[in-house]
Amino acid sequence: MKKLFTLERIKALSYPAFKTLMIIHFVLFFLVVLVVSRWHITVPGFSIKGLYQFPNIWTFFPWVASWFNIFLTIVLITLVGNEFSFRTFRQNVIDGLSRSDLITGKLLFIFTIAIYTFMMVLIAVLIFGLINTKDITFNMMLDHSYLLFVYFIQAIGYMTLGLLFAMLFRNTALSIILFILYFPVEGIIRLFFKQEARRFFPLKIISNLTPRPEVLTMASETDYTGPTGTSQLDFSEIGILPEELPLGLTVLIATGYIGFFIAISIILINKRNL
Repeated sequence: MKKLFTLERIKALSYPAFKTLMIIHFVLFFLVVLVVSRWHITVPGFSIKGLYQFPNIWTFFPWVASWFNIFLTIVLITLVGNEFSFRTFRQNVIDGLSRSDLITGKLLFIFTIAIYTFMMVLIAVLIFGLINTKDITFNMMLDHSYLLFVYFIQAIGYMTLGLLFAMLFRNTALSIILFILYFPVEGIIRLFFKQEARRFFPLKIISNLTPRPEVLTMASETDYTGPTGTSQLDFSEIGILPEELPLGLTVLIATGYIGFFIAISIILINKRNL
């Protein structure tokens, strides 16, 4: 494992644009959360500061970071595409690695990038949360913190899907274009299914791992909790937006999809020429 990790690190760092792209990812995320924190809501009784307080920040920051997972996936596709373009995979096999080692190395790389983005969001949550939360308690800090681990699974989900696209098409530009196009294509396909079935499509499941923040509830300076214990400002609860699957079930299905993406990638690299 250590050998494979070292090899993947060397290959990634030898790609000139890799470090630049990762710095851009880091800076863009912090720039977005910083800019949004400076917004002023003119509606009386609402403040953007509520999104930056514990425990709301555990929902808001992973949701913001989830949009940048596509960026990380494109970086991964580029690296895998380069392996095919420059015959690096073939040379690795000649040098003694098995085809299983090639996939294992890429999975180690995906896991490493997921840890990086997990730590990035964690640091941002602690910085902004501690600055903006008054009368903070330890229980308040931990409330909803599990959503960060769910975000970690989502990052792996997007990147394993990107790995599958790279293994299928083996061309960097084509894989990136088709990966991006898959988002609207799946959205169109979902329209032909009943509402209950639409929730089970891969991208729908993976994207729902970071729940859409109840922005009005979080930004409100007044408690709008109804008699049932749910927020009266939650669009899903009042019927404006469709109700999604429970988060636990979403995590379970997403894990299944991740396993499926990996399994197909293994089959492709074992059956096709490098």
